[in-house]
Amino acid sequence: MSAEMHSLSQEIATLCQRDSALMTSSGSAALIAALKALDIPNGAEVIMPAICCPAVLFAIQMAGYSPVLADVSLTNFSMNTAEVKAVVTKQSAAVVAVHGYGHYCEIDKLVDYCKSQGLLLIEDACLAMGGSFKNKALGSFGDISIVSFGYDKVIACQYGGALLTNNEKLKKRAQEFLNQNEFFRYNDSPSLLGQLKNELDKLDDYIAKRQEHAKTCQEKLTNPSLVKAEYNSDVLYWRYPLLIQSDRDEFIAKAKNNDILITCHYKSLQLLKTEGFLPNAQKVSEQVINIFIRPETDQEKMLATINFINEHA
Repeated sequence: MSAEMHSLSQEIATLCQRDSALMTSSGSAALIAALKALDIPNGAEVIMPAICCPAVLFAIQMAGYSPVLADVSLTNFSMNTAEVKAVVTKQSAAVVAVHGYGHYCEIDKLVDYCKSQGLLLIEDACLAMGGSFKNKALGSFGDISIVSFGYDKVIACQYGGALLTNNEKLKKRAQEFLNQNEFFRYNDSPSLLGQLKNELDKLDDYIAKRQEHAKTCQEKLTNPSLVKAEYNSDVLYWRYPLLIQSDRDEFIAKAKNNDILITCHYKSLQLLKTEGFLPNAQKVSEQVINIFIRPETDQEKMLATINFINEHA
């Protein structure tokens, strides 16, 4: 490991209030390495939310485990303890807690529940790096946490991720896995390291701008038919999500015709399975729309998007 990569790893660990950070080629690579480091039996069940990036499910499968989908709460669009309890079985070995849309889940309660049940906990902070929950950094909870520097993340280098832990045994196992699997290791070229360092130096500004944009959305989205997640000023959104009651496809098409960019991530991963029904995930899947709140988002354009939603949702 180069001195520059070692320095950046330590900076990321410190930012996330962890003892150690191992750099990976992506957030998915970090999740796979984390799962292998936990040393759970092949085929064991790993609980995850039905509303999140499909890469989480694919990573669990690639690592050799069976993903079990849990519903999400409509208070934060994330999987909390109640949703995990509803699907846990004797075959459950681990939980991947995702901060949905960057809005923190009830991660402290999940930590306590997993400890009480002997479940291992991976905190997925890929959409929330730099955020905090009850004055503690997101990325500091659970046995292992992961972050990403990929496309459209808070730090968006289009490449890279990291695995973070305070447990030396887990760190050693993860490092052994990365040593044996070059594809999952971070390419510590000077250009990539320089770009990452540059982005880390701007993180405080990125956080402030995202939170400012989110506050604008929260205050100015006034259409009574909209459903918003619970809001706190410390939430660090990836994109600002809300649910609409009208025909979403028609609404998005109308927005596009008016030069308004709105997305509709994520579809419920329950659609990939035939058993069970997760009502909140289904509702989010059918009704969610996202407003871009990147630091570079133009305030005038965002206000036009908000006005359009208020008028047409």
